[in-house]
Amino acid sequence: MIKKIFGSHLCQVALLTLALVVGMLWPSSAIEHLEQGYYDLLAGRFKTGESPPVAVAAIDDKSLDAMGAWPWPRSLVAETIRCLSDAGAQTLGVTLLYSREASNPGLKEIRNLRKINRKQRRRTKRGAMIPDTEFSAAEKRLDHDTQLVSAVKSARNVVLPFRLLKGAPPAGDRGELSGMLIINSLKSENENTPAGRGVGGLGGWIMETSDTGAAAQSIREPYRELAGKAGAIGHLNLFADPDGIVRRVPLLIEYKGRLLPSFALQMVVKHKNEQLKKIKLSQGRLRINDLDIPTDRSYRMLFAYNPHPPKVKTYSVADVMNHAAAAQRFKDTIVLLGITGGEHARFYRTAAGDDISEVELFGSILANMLAQRHIIRPGWALPMEILVVLYFSVFLIFVIPRVNLKIAGLILGIFLATWAGIGMALFWLSGFWIKLFPPVILAACGYGLVGLKSFARNKRYENLEANKALGLSYQGQGMLDMALEKFMQCPIEDQSVKNALYNVGLDFERKRMANKALAVYEHIQTAGNFKDVKKRIDRLKNNGGTLVIKTASEFGTPSISAEDIETRPTLGRYEILKELGRGAMGAVFLGRDPRINREVAVKILPYAEIDARELEEFKTRFFREAEAAGRLSHPNIVSIFDAGEEHDMAYIAMELLEGHELTDFCSSDNLLPVEQVLEIVSSVASALEYAHREGVVHRDIKPSNIMLVKNRLVKVTDFGIARLGDASQTKTGIAFGTPGYMSPEQVSGKKVDGRSDLFSLGIVFYELLTGKRPFAAESITSLLYAITHSDYPPLPAKEGRYPPCCVNIVDKLLKKGLTARFSSASQVIKAIEACRAELYGNPQKRI
Repeated sequence: MIKKIFGSHLCQVALLTLALVVGMLWPSSAIEHLEQGYYDLLAGRFKTGESPPVAVAAIDDKSLDAMGAWPWPRSLVAETIRCLSDAGAQTLGVTLLYSREASNPGLKEIRNLRKINRKQRRRTKRGAMIPDTEFSAAEKRLDHDTQLVSAVKSARNVVLPFRLLKGAPPAGDRGELSGMLIINSLKSENENTPAGRGVGGLGGWIMETSDTGAAAQSIREPYRELAGKAGAIGHLNLFADPDGIVRRVPLLIEYKGRLLPSFALQMVVKHKNEQLKKIKLSQGRLRINDLDIPTDRSYRMLFAYNPHPPKVKTYSVADVMNHAAAAQRFKDTIVLLGITGGEHARFYRTAAGDDISEVELFGSILANMLAQRHIIRPGWALPMEILVVLYFSVFLIFVIPRVNLKIAGLILGIFLATWAGIGMALFWLSGFWIKLFPPVILAACGYGLVGLKSFARNKRYENLEANKALGLSYQGQGMLDMALEKFMQCPIEDQSVKNALYNVGLDFERKRMANKALAVYEHIQTAGNFKDVKKRIDRLKNNGGTLVIKTASEFGTPSISAEDIETRPTLGRYEILKELGRGAMGAVFLGRDPRINREVAVKILPYAEIDARELEEFKTRFFREAEAAGRLSHPNIVSIFDAGEEHDMAYIAMELLEGHELTDFCSSDNLLPVEQVLEIVSSVASALEYAHREGVVHRDIKPSNIMLVKNRLVKVTDFGIARLGDASQTKTGIAFGTPGYMSPEQVSGKKVDGRSDLFSLGIVFYELLTGKRPFAAESITSLLYAITHSDYPPLPAKEGRYPPCCVNIVDKLLKKGLTARFSSASQVIKAIEACRAELYGNPQKRI
């Protein structure tokens, strides 16, 4: 039941929808990767509109080659700041972080010399050898920190950086925010947020350590004297998505109860001549004077990097210092100073696939913040996306399964194209970023499920039909186990499969395989009641109502019992109707060939009568002899139609004869006329002559194997079967056969040929004439001895019942020596024809 519920289309689509909605509320990396690729494609071509000019003064490879390797003396950096300020930069951002005062041994030495010089002047009360003004000038030239502080102080709207770090704070750091950080931050409404987490705790940090998942534990900020002369300080930390690309900029980061502004945000505040504390914060927006900057709930701004054409102009510091960059290019411009060359430069990946330096990236961020248009992730985006997912889910559950698969795909494609068109239109026209892929994934997976189920259904139908066809074919050929195997691969719920299995069960019953029939019926019943399956199961379990063919001696006389005409026993394809007779090796039944509706005689040879050690040899010989007998085609030889075996017996299907065995005419009170006897013996000899010529020896010529049918036609039966009996044994250990009709060589166990059949024919001839056998004894041993050594009672050679020619033929047939006997059946025929001519003048037509 549970499997059926979870396997239903409704449940599968509902679970898929639930998983997607959960993934939208708590984004998974797989879906986010698709959305980010879509965002990069559109954001890289998004037109943000005009923004105030932003330029970068880059300490590039050219500058490093011209002015020396990094790090530069701070005096050189100070000179660069003065140059940019003198060029009219409206706001100047320095991304170079100086957290400590410079260690300058030369400056220390000058100061020491200056002290010595003063002491010497006071002691000698004379002027120093080197004027103090010289020391003062040298000290001023070597005091690079003072030059840097002076340059920052004299420039307008200078913003300096700081970084949040993940490593442990230095020794002696009590973890408290400095006065400059408190001045350059806002009070957070959520004072319990862990240090260093972005509001909302989303994204990964790009910091100086490789562990991007840990929270910040300390801050590296400009040293106090330098920071005090700056217009503002802001952090340089950026978020990166799992693929390493910067798409969101944290404008505020919560740290120890304060909201620390980003470097870019402080640049905008200074550019607008505003104060940080006057920024208006609301969920999803920052307002600075007349500038609205859309953000998410964590105050992160979506960033669109478009390198073609670049919004930010980059100039080499070497050109700036050599006045190669005209002063008017920086007038009223927001300028950022940072390093872009050498091994100390920081680089970040952008959505365009470029790696750009930190200062250039912040230049692009500033251009985005000051632009007229922004990319926005509106607050209504997520609810709308969930509603669209639910809409697609309803469509997939209630519409798709009820229409043609191609039509459903066309409708679904139109819906998806409409959804994608709306998303791209909102992005291009209003900058609204709507995530497209959850509905697309749901549609693709849902439609795929329907398609797979349709394919599986068609495949199951094809397999069902193929297995049914194969099963019916196997069943028609009598290979019931293989038929059952194919039917078992079909769903039992199918009505036609139940019918097929039911028929196989009936066939197993006909084959007397009760256990297999019972297993089939019980399998059918697992799908509910069907026809009379329950009744048949009960009957089979109670061993009642089944069909039985008993042949082994321990089961008594071979018999058939059947209460159900539908399950009459079968051997091969032959339906057994009733018993016709039985003999030493088995029984003969009346059978019917259902293919051509022909009645046949079916003779069975039970394996139970064969020694288990000789069973395989018996089977081999049986089919070889049956094949040889089946090749015989003669008017006086019964026709063999088929031979086969069941699990406990072999059988032969042969021509059904209506008439009498010669046994009925071997008694003294029911003898046939001599003329008819001669005709019968001649017909039997004709059959033997043909069989011997074909290499087949009968080995069991006797009255019971010779039939006199309508129109006095003679038929010889059981060709080749007696030879099988030679290798088998009865339960008393006596060699199987008919001792009263054996030839001397047959009794002696010698190899026999057609002359052995002629000796047996002589015994039959004698018996038809006299009503007695020529060799008789009280025991089988005496009988066999008489056949090999004793003479038979001679026939009286007188006219009438025993004509001399008949006596002569019998006498020659019963010679114990092979050479004295007729050498072939054709000689017997000639002798009989001569006898008939002698007795009756003209020989009659042979029967």
